[in-house]
Amino acid sequence: MRIIHVIEKIEQILISVLFSIMVLAVFSQVVNRNLLKLEISWFEEVARCCMVYVLMFATEIGLRDHSQLNIDSLTRRLPAGAAKVMEYISTAVVIVFSGIVGFSSIQILKTQASTKAVTAALGMPTYIPQAAVTIGCILISATQCIVVVNTILHRGEEGASK
Repeated sequence: MRIIHVIEKIEQILISVLFSIMVLAVFSQVVNRNLLKLEISWFEEVARCCMVYVLMFATEIGLRDHSQLNIDSLTRRLPAGAAKVMEYISTAVVIVFSGIVGFSSIQILKTQASTKAVTAALGMPTYIPQAAVTIGCILISATQCIVVVNTILHRGEEGASK
């Protein structure tokens, strides 16, 4: 479980930093639009990029903690045994789906890098904001696998202690 705690701590720091940058960018855009009226177009792009990364990291946290609405609302209505089976099935679906999306999107990033496409306002490579999906999905798949392994190992310890 130690690796999960390290990942969680890194995610919390990244989410805090990215969310702060996002709020500052949006606030600056509003102040600029209403008071300063300068031609600064990159505030919105920074905010959007930060929002996508925050969304992917927060999704991973929600899936790891099983606090996503679609999983939680269904399993609460089932008997304990069926709820556990449904939890395992949903975790397996998440691992497979996020793994496929994450690893498939690597090819898209390679294509974007080879074309040297840049964003309109900042002029940063387009693969930087697009990498949020790749990083998020691979992280989701990896942490879900770690959670499953830890659950299996913990269950084996419970069986040995009985």
